[in-house]
This record gives sequence, C-alpha cells and structure tokens, in this order.
Amino acid sequence: MKDELWGVILVVAIFMGFMMGYSLPPMFEVGMIGAKPDQSIGIKTDVNEDMQQYYKELQED
Repeated sequence: MKDELWGVILVVAIFMGFMMGYSLPPMFEVGMIGAKPDQSIGIKTDVNEDMQQYYKELQED
C-alpha cells in the first residue's frame, strides 16, 4: 500500500513537472514572468498606424 502511494505521487510529480516546463517558456517570451518594470506585458507586434486604422475600419463594417 505504501509503495503504491509513492508510485502515484511520483507519477503526478513527473506529470506536473512536465506541464510546468511546457508552459513556462511562453510566459517568459511575452513578459509575464521576468519582465523588467519598464516593459509592457504582452506580445510585441510591428503593426503601424496605417494597419491599426485599417483594422478599426474593418470592425466598423
């Protein structure tokens, strides 16, 4: 019984470790974790003013 419990704990710990390792790199990339105070959080895009206006006009239609 005691060995089965440790086996379940081990499987759950391995799965949780895998999921944390899978989800942390995107959080670093967008700045949710480890961002400097002067940085904004989110994905940086290179959409200029013309593109923003174009998309605003599309939403109005």
